Amino acid sequence: MKVALINSVAGFGSTGRIVDALASLEGIQGKIYYGRKENLAKAETFRMTHFLGNVHHVIQTFLFDTHGFHNQEETKKLIADLKEFQPDVIHLHNLHGYYLNVELLFAYLKETKTKVIWTLHDCWTFTGHCAHYEAIECEKWKVECKDCPALRQYPSTWNGSHVKDNYYRKKEVFTSLPIEQLTIVTPSEWLKAQVKQSFLKDYEVKVIPTGIDLMKFKPIKSSFRKENHLEDKTVLLAVSSVWTKEKGLSDLQALSHRLKENEIFVVVGISEKQKKGFNERNTILIQRTNAIQELCALYSMADVLLNLTYQDTFPTVNIEALACGCPVLTYQTGGSPEILDENTGWVVEKGNLDKVQEVINQLEITNKEKKKQMCVEKASYYTVDRMLKAYQVLYLGSQND
Repeated sequence: MKVALINSVAGFGSTGRIVDALASLEGIQGKIYYGRKENLAKAETFRMTHFLGNVHHVIQTFLFDTHGFHNQEETKKLIADLKEFQPDVIHLHNLHGYYLNVELLFAYLKETKTKVIWTLHDCWTFTGHCAHYEAIECEKWKVECKDCPALRQYPSTWNGSHVKDNYYRKKEVFTSLPIEQLTIVTPSEWLKAQVKQSFLKDYEVKVIPTGIDLMKFKPIKSSFRKENHLEDKTVLLAVSSVWTKEKGLSDLQALSHRLKENEIFVVVGISEKQKKGFNERNTILIQRTNAIQELCALYSMADVLLNLTYQDTFPTVNIEALACGCPVLTYQTGGSPEILDENTGWVVEKGNLDKVQEVINQLEITNKEKKKQMCVEKASYYTVDRMLKAYQVLYLGSQND
């Protein structure tokens, strides 16, 4: 069967890797339609929007906050190629990302009546502006977005006068498909619950958790402790590709000044500017790494991964850590706690550094080897193969509808 996958990127980043894997499934003739970044996909691709089109969309978003409503000509090219390809299923992913006109796309989808699956990776679809709102504790999206407090968050704008219009414009577009034509997929139960409180609540929502490759993420021998003279230390690890306030940067910096002498903080992904906020005495700061072996070595040697995020859908960093035998301490945020239980981690109230310290203090009396084993066992459910199989079943079921 033919599956068209539409996403902002192809083979690049987490969503790009997912669509590439889906397009390459056995028994599937997949084609990826994308509009940004370098093409790193192995599957067949069609780039609809190029650099200048992306720049135009960025400028229009910043000036008028009309993200998702530009690139008309590029979207017409996308639709023309879709008509030629004639897919049995159209699988949407991130429609935001400065490359697409959602009104034109959904007009085509409604006309073609092809089965549509839409995987939501964040909340942009049902808000008037932002992709995440937990950090600012906003619930306006449940009724009507206006007076947005997150204009500087992605997709950044200085102009808040269109937020209300965006909300109703999206509502009209994204609820235009018949109930039987569209199935929504979320990676977490948390995001499913959000969708069911939004204007998309009448559509069927399935949960397919994001998976990782357990042939790559697994416990390995690490010389990191010996090289850094940490053999008798409690090692706390924090990992992100980019650190922001929403990712918990301020809390990590504050925590570094509260740690005991035998507690060492290893933070991956920190920029030169961000280093200044940490206590240098007990902190090892590492620039961003995409090397899986290096990440596995860090996960494998750490006593706990600290994921003090204030907003997240379903962070794969938690799964990666567990797969390498590292338990996770996270805030009660979005889908972050969903993979954890009493044997594999701890969940604390957002911003409660006293409770975070209390958990860290307990690490010394934890049966570390037993906990490592339980973490690996827990992660074994969240495999990329299981994720792909679930989507394959969904594709085939769509064909039989």
